[in-house]
Amino acid sequence: MSKYLRISDTPLLFFTLLATGLGLVFIFDAGYARSIAADYGPLPKEFKSQLMFLPIALLLGFVIMAISAKNWERAAKWLWFVSIAALLVPLTALGQEHNGAVRWFRLGPVEIQPAEFVKITAILFLAAVFATRGMWPKKIKAPKHFADAMDRIYIPKLKRCMPLIWIVVATLLIEREPDMGTAFIVAIIAFVMMFAGGVSRRSLALMGIVAVLGIGVLTMGQGYRMDRIKNHFDRWSTQNMDDTGYQTVQSEIALASGGVLGVGPGGGRAKHVLPAATTDFILATVGEEFGVLGIFLVLCVLGALVVRLFQLAANAPTRFASMVLTGVGSWIGIQTILNVMMVNATLPAIGVPLPFISSGGSSLVALWLGVGLCQAVLKPVPEPVAEVEKGAAHRNRWRNRRTRLSRT
Repeated sequence: MSKYLRISDTPLLFFTLLATGLGLVFIFDAGYARSIAADYGPLPKEFKSQLMFLPIALLLGFVIMAISAKNWERAAKWLWFVSIAALLVPLTALGQEHNGAVRWFRLGPVEIQPAEFVKITAILFLAAVFATRGMWPKKIKAPKHFADAMDRIYIPKLKRCMPLIWIVVATLLIEREPDMGTAFIVAIIAFVMMFAGGVSRRSLALMGIVAVLGIGVLTMGQGYRMDRIKNHFDRWSTQNMDDTGYQTVQSEIALASGGVLGVGPGGGRAKHVLPAATTDFILATVGEEFGVLGIFLVLCVLGALVVRLFQLAANAPTRFASMVLTGVGSWIGIQTILNVMMVNATLPAIGVPLPFISSGGSSLVALWLGVGLCQAVLKPVPEPVAEVEKGAAHRNRWRNRRTRLSRT
């Protein structure tokens, strides 16, 4: 069955299917009460939407598995530029606005969030870059003059920095939607891949300092972001409980009410009052109704998925495969950590969904694309024809020699 479906790693597929199934269960649980109250029927619209996107996600995921890693490596640059162009669409008149953010555009009957797909194209793009990049020489002969320095040092360094520049462009476009949470995730994924790709510690430290300064500037440049951070530390005050700190406060109450075993399926109150009950704060309902054990189950499944990806990365057949697996593993792991920190009030509400568990068609499709890509790059790389012929000739030579010895 695995061979017929072109599955390279069965445990990876199993954990992905399990996470997707848990997501459907919790989306239904977190949304059905409000759906009934609004006369939409017992099936929440978020659950219906997730079911609609699930076959698309599965189909695309399995299609991607059938494409060779070499073809993905060749297409990486072009897919990256297509995703950058797609980021511009929501910023035009075609953008769809929800809750003050313009992150979507409509394609027929569905809305697409291009920033979700930038995560996977960024991974693919950086993996292709680092798969063939050599180390920068430790010692460089001193330039004779400025033109020589430009030819041998400055221009080559600028070319090596171009992938980082493109990542910055993508994060700035996402931030303008505005979507600081997704922009931050793309930046962290890129940082992890650059670390795995062999970028020097000095360069990584410099990038980290610049990134921190950039985040500070972007945060202070928007008054509502500074207010959200300030009010987060005073969210339990009378004026903030029902305003800027509302979702975080209700999430904390839900987690505290759930305790170890939870109040039982269907018995929670958070899903009745949280605006993002099926999306960013779905873990609050899981914690309230299924307790710490429910959250532990979700985190174990997602954790096992991430650990498996890193295990496969350590034993990948090619450097390109290793980089792809590292990128997808860091994506799922980082996004999970940020969502948990948001739900338990360590961070203010930053709009980061829980992978596979939160409702969201674009997110589900993008995640399955990522898993499908991981399965694709894990396929054994065929030996070059010359090597195969050489090996066959070597085996035939020894076979003929054994034949002659047996005759004598």
